Amino acid sequence: MKKNDIILMLIVLVIAVVAFIGFKISSESNQGDLEVLIKHDGEVIKSYPFSPKTNETYIFEEDDELNIIQIKDGVVSMIEANCRDQICVKTAAISQNGEIIVCLPHKVTVEIFSETTDSDGLDSIAD
Repeated sequence: MKKNDIILMLIVLVIAVVAFIGFKISSESNQGDLEVLIKHDGEVIKSYPFSPKTNETYIFEEDDELNIIQIKDGVVSMIEANCRDQICVKTAAISQNGEIIVCLPHKVTVEIFSETTDSDGLDSIAD
């Protein structure tokens, strides 16, 4: 490797670290009043306020479809589903605004959402 290659890699690494830290700080400061939205086929079927103290379990059943969503200890997870691929169950628990769990076969989504935005209406990405 040449000296210039190493310098270029270090510059790219520093930019990536600064961008990551900025994104984390921005997402944590825009938490506001969070809620968990459980949707089926794009329509909200249940919502819960979200905080570290929230302790709820929601069972979605329709026809032969089953999804069990758990809100506990400041995280939301899909603990059981009877879909074939089980990707939604294997998805890591979510805890931040904008994170989402999706069960494609059952058209179920679980999202952490906040209506709070900056005073000028921009979200953290556009900011």
